[in-house]
Amino acid sequence: MRPAGYSVGIRSSKHGEAVRSGLKRPVQFGVGLASAMVGAPAFAQQAAPATELELPTVQVQDNSGGFLATTTGVARLPVPIFDMPQQVNVVTEKVLQQQNDTTLEQALRNVSGITFSAGEGGNQGDSPIIRGFSARGDIFRDGIRDTGWYTRDMFNIEAVEVFMGPSSFAFGRGSTGGVINMVSKLPKDATFAEVDVTGYSQTGWRTTLDANGKLNDNVYGRINLMGQNVDTAARDNVNAERWGIAPSVTVKLNDRTTATASYYYQYESGVPDYGIPYLPQPSLSTSARNFGQSTGGYYGNGQAVGPVPVPRSNWYGVTNGPFADDLTTETNMATFTIEHELNDFVTLSNGTRYTAVDRNVIVTAPRSLGTATNNTSASALTLYPVPLMTIGQQRFNTITDNTQLSNITDMVAKFQTGIFQHTMNAGMELTKETRNQSRVNLCSPTNASCRVSLWAPNNTSASLGLGGYSSFVPTSNSTDMTDIAFYAGDQIQIGDQWQVMGSFRWDIANTTYSAIAANGAITTLQNDEDLFNYRFGVVYSPLQTVNLYLTYGTSSNPSSEFGVLSNDTVTLAPESNETLEAGVKAEVLNGQVVLTGAVFQTIKTNTRVPTDPLAGLPPQVLGGEQRVRGVSLGAAGAITEQWDVTLSYTYMQTEILSVGPAPTLANLATVGNQLPNAPQNSFSFWTSYDITPQITVAGGATYNDKAFVNTNNTAYVPSYWSFDAMASYQVTKNFQVQLNVYNITDELYYAQYYGGHAVPAAGRSAALTARATF
Repeated sequence: MRPAGYSVGIRSSKHGEAVRSGLKRPVQFGVGLASAMVGAPAFAQQAAPATELELPTVQVQDNSGGFLATTTGVARLPVPIFDMPQQVNVVTEKVLQQQNDTTLEQALRNVSGITFSAGEGGNQGDSPIIRGFSARGDIFRDGIRDTGWYTRDMFNIEAVEVFMGPSSFAFGRGSTGGVINMVSKLPKDATFAEVDVTGYSQTGWRTTLDANGKLNDNVYGRINLMGQNVDTAARDNVNAERWGIAPSVTVKLNDRTTATASYYYQYESGVPDYGIPYLPQPSLSTSARNFGQSTGGYYGNGQAVGPVPVPRSNWYGVTNGPFADDLTTETNMATFTIEHELNDFVTLSNGTRYTAVDRNVIVTAPRSLGTATNNTSASALTLYPVPLMTIGQQRFNTITDNTQLSNITDMVAKFQTGIFQHTMNAGMELTKETRNQSRVNLCSPTNASCRVSLWAPNNTSASLGLGGYSSFVPTSNSTDMTDIAFYAGDQIQIGDQWQVMGSFRWDIANTTYSAIAANGAITTLQNDEDLFNYRFGVVYSPLQTVNLYLTYGTSSNPSSEFGVLSNDTVTLAPESNETLEAGVKAEVLNGQVVLTGAVFQTIKTNTRVPTDPLAGLPPQVLGGEQRVRGVSLGAAGAITEQWDVTLSYTYMQTEILSVGPAPTLANLATVGNQLPNAPQNSFSFWTSYDITPQITVAGGATYNDKAFVNTNNTAYVPSYWSFDAMASYQVTKNFQVQLNVYNITDELYYAQYYGGHAVPAAGRSAALTARATF
């Protein structure tokens, strides 16, 4: 517990990283010297007699470079993580480096309770699901929403933060299960350079450069570079080629004002992976006698099915010709921030960012299992030999261009009024987003010329009766979204044991959506929505090193959350979510390790659900209800000077409680089922030990329970354990070698999944890195 509710910034010797530590007793702002300073609030000046303030000794715990993070990279969340009434998991720079994580998905494997949806409908890139709810639109970079369908590389990221539970009060729309924030590598008051070169056992290479320098005491610059060309182990043809550049400069304009300009560019060209299909799924009975029971399916008895048991390497795309499977994305991001200390109590900051993500993908989705003679009927496939099956290749070309212009102004104030110590934040956000998309269907899975063997697919275009673009009619859509938001919050420390907090956010959103169908029909829709969300919490500290908390918060999912509207949903109000969480945070081993535990319940109270056409209601209404209950545990820090550890465990019980006032029979049959992508138990662990000052070994494990892939609960991905290890040797002061081995047991598991297909994770592989520092 941090009794004062304040933090003091210092600089550590390692790359000048900022770290924070709590004061042992409150700093009485508004007393003596502080009250005489220019700009001190009147209420602060009257808070105490004009006597000189003697500051207490500050004891600093330097956690920089370790597994434990104490503060966040979001300006509007100024309270130390330990004092937040919320479960927060941080994947630190040291963990990222030891694991040699290259993507956001790899980094988030360190946080239990998160799964990943597979690409569908031409959508690919990062699609995390937190506590059973989609977080594809809840990814942020330095507190600003990071839009676009692309794979986020870690070459310019020094930490990944996950705020569990609804966080609309700070981040806006979405955030039902949580929010992900990436902290960028920005200039530091230091001079250093680090070069990594990595070779991969499955064929591939990667190199990165991180260099920071000082022109003088007021100007710092940093540049990060990345290039790679890496195949996916044990997956035929799947490849990711990326390169990126991220320069930034920070200028101290005066003692109280700092400005930072940064640019980020990432290019990717590779072969996408839509994985493999599931065995023929059973259906849910809608008859009165067996209502809701699973019937039929591959086994004929209603048993839920898993992915088809084919060789792990099987890939169902096309490798050559003018329509070979290919994914190309270009991401451009320019950011300018300025921070000004108005006085000793108030800091103002403003950030402006423009982002453009252009994406062009030709991809094959495996659909429509059939017999050797392409009979796709359910009865023909019951217990049919898998090696004799055929699969349809649903092929399409999707082009998507996203842009976003954001401006966020934050005010953070820390002051005292009487016995109340305030950490207050307030701000305004202006955002404009656009998305333009076109899509051409290249091949129908029911067309005999678009079908191949399930067991031994032919990946050349000669096997497919493909025509040119002139043979197909494209569809297109465009979206224009604007959002104006106002938010404020205050966390108040009362004495040494109590803190209370309250925050709210009001979003005024407008969306215009137009679509052109294959027949030329034009649809134009407009939606205006007000989103008001809030959170309240209380923190009690029975001991200086223990915080108990209780928090309640809300979030909203508007119809236009992902940039698409339909006639069925355009008039509907946002879905509403509420979460109640109670937890404990404890510092042990002299504050070197923090233990956390929480119980939580999230309820989506008005889910969009289809209605029975005979009911005389709109096609969709807000009437469904979904619930997630669970427990999460965590630990992070240094057990000894040589031994670091981070772990997290999540237990979830999910249930569809209701499907509305007039549901279809098919929907009604899902009541009582589990939510998809929500394994009951999930666990992640990573630990490292310095055997000598030169030799470090590390290892970890990830576990996920069996999880359903649809609300019918008729298909699933199995449970799995995956183990990784690392060993590094500091050859000289400036040169290190590091060996990583991934998926040591060569476990077949599925890294991404949804109702149409599951994507196998990479098989066993190794990476050898040479690292030079200057």
